[in-house]
Amino acid sequence: MFTRRGLLLGVGTVVAVGCATPPAVQQASIAPSYDPASRADAIARKLHADFPTPALSVAVARVDGIVWAQAYGRADIEFDVAATPRHSFKLGSVSKVITATAAARMAARGELDLDAPISRWLPELPEHHRATTLRQLLTHRGGVRHYNGRDLNAAQPGGLPDARTYATTATILALFIDDPLVAEPGSKSIYSTYGYTLASLAMEAAVGQPFLDLVAREVSTPFALGSLQPDDPISLRAGRVSGYGPARDYSRTYPLAKEGWVNVRQVNPAYKWAGGGFVATPSDIARFGAGHLDGGQMSPAMRDLLFTVLVERSPNSPPLGLGWRVDEDPKGRRRWHHAGNQEGGRASLVVYPDLGLSIALATNVVSTPGDTLTPSANLADAFTHAE
Repeated sequence: MFTRRGLLLGVGTVVAVGCATPPAVQQASIAPSYDPASRADAIARKLHADFPTPALSVAVARVDGIVWAQAYGRADIEFDVAATPRHSFKLGSVSKVITATAAARMAARGELDLDAPISRWLPELPEHHRATTLRQLLTHRGGVRHYNGRDLNAAQPGGLPDARTYATTATILALFIDDPLVAEPGSKSIYSTYGYTLASLAMEAAVGQPFLDLVAREVSTPFALGSLQPDDPISLRAGRVSGYGPARDYSRTYPLAKEGWVNVRQVNPAYKWAGGGFVATPSDIARFGAGHLDGGQMSPAMRDLLFTVLVERSPNSPPLGLGWRVDEDPKGRRRWHHAGNQEGGRASLVVYPDLGLSIALATNVVSTPGDTLTPSANLADAFTHAE
């Protein structure tokens, strides 16, 4: 059904954040007359023109902070609210790297055993999940299914998963836990948001602390991410943008949806906080990515846990570290990254460790732009003056 956002903050003229001085290793490659912010703005404006969405927000960070941030378009169309860098967007599956980072921090301190069977903490699990490990779940090797046709059937008992409420762990597990495995645990990587749900339940049981509190302790607080919050549909979230979709995609269900944009329905991601349930500003997400660089908030042991390739590239999977995709861009530059889709949102985070750059972007429309890696590479070029 159509919805309206009740709380609208962050009204004002869109401004760019001033560029910080880049590290010395980068300074030599940037001519004094070259303006990376202007180049970045041109790249972002072209992206917004080529792939129109009501709002686009982009941020670039180094380990010492944001070097550029800009937003374009409208955070809310009905109230004519201009998008600013202070607005929060749905992260979708970028939430998975937040979960993986929390797990790596805990494991590096000895609070979490990534290779123990999760039945150690969840003893009532069905037999086919009992030997599965957190490392397997966080690399999509737990054999847990992803969404299927049943999840998209509004006529099923209880309705769509996104439209339900979840008062207990049992109600969350009931969505998938008794379904057959799609692969033997550890045998292959098959992408699964439900696998991350299971991982989060094991994490909270292992330390006796709710998962959202773990994220606050391990990510929000140490990385100083004031905007990172669960995307609870009924809670007030300062600066959260409204979500939209192309009218043509809804015209069969809603005859009045003729052209332009329509409001998308509210969803309740309480069953998948770990795999697709957070909102944040791109500036905070870019700073989160930069916090993984040398000199940031992650120790070498934590980075090794996250970015050592555990799953080689295959038809089913890109190269994976612990949750993060680990590969090279077309110019051969190392990158750590993840993207996400959610009804009413698209987000991406790409970290270039050898360039000392972290690049985040987000829109308030699902799947647009489809390719987030190319504009991120172009922005990396802008801040290293690469041709």
